[in-house]
Amino acid sequence: MGVLLIVVAGIGMITLGGVAVDNPFTVSDRSTDTSTTPGSEGTADEENAATPPPTTTESDPEPSDDHVEDRTGVNFVPGVEDFSVSTEVFDESSPDVEDGFVTPGEHRLLRFDMIIYNMGDADAELGRPENRPDLFEYSESHGHAHLKGFNNYILLDESGERTGAVRKQTFCLRDLYQTRSTASNSSQFDCEYQGISAGWADEYDASLPGQYIVIDNLPDGEYTLQATTNAAGTIDETCDDDNTVRVDLSINNDTVTVHTPQSHYVRPSAC
Repeated sequence: MGVLLIVVAGIGMITLGGVAVDNPFTVSDRSTDTSTTPGSEGTADEENAATPPPTTTESDPEPSDDHVEDRTGVNFVPGVEDFSVSTEVFDESSPDVEDGFVTPGEHRLLRFDMIIYNMGDADAELGRPENRPDLFEYSESHGHAHLKGFNNYILLDESGERTGAVRKQTFCLRDLYQTRSTASNSSQFDCEYQGISAGWADEYDASLPGQYIVIDNLPDGEYTLQATTNAAGTIDETCDDDNTVRVDLSINNDTVTVHTPQSHYVRPSAC
């Protein structure tokens, strides 16, 4: 089931298919959306309003030397964590319903954080959403434009088959926190002028509208979450072999147990 990835806690080495490489993902502190209630969002943080998000650096953030040349250009790598199951009620005026994330009524949700790292050495610059209506749509629940279908979430059963629990998730790309010490110390992208700088990351907290998979009538059991970023290839990357992460987990009533060992976020492969 899925792909087992073994991560050593803290900054250090990560084992991928038996090959140890530098772990670029552990950060000691990170700025996330300040909202804690599903259906609400910290707009000031989401839009990088008055002040840029705090920066975070690592002592050894670079991938191993074997992969440096392959990183020329943009390279997105996703991660997921902080799983929970909740039962929530949405009425017809709910922002989630207005955005088409869910239908009115009571639903069982699998929530989780989604992060996107730009591990390349070039900025991913999209610019102002109003200039690209073919790529963006306005999100009522988030209060700004989102890149259409940028992330794709699929829940697989124990045999690796799709369960029907899927979501194509829109996203606002922004510089939320710095992940590489050699990267620019100042954020340059927000939800008004979108992109992710080289050596920076964006994150959607599990509490945000739409940051979930609906799992109504899904029986308890063993599953694999497959999360893919830049799913439609909207942004050109020098490497797209590491755009998908898979995490094995058990769902039992309202409890989620993650089987794929991880100290922070999971890097699915190296390019």
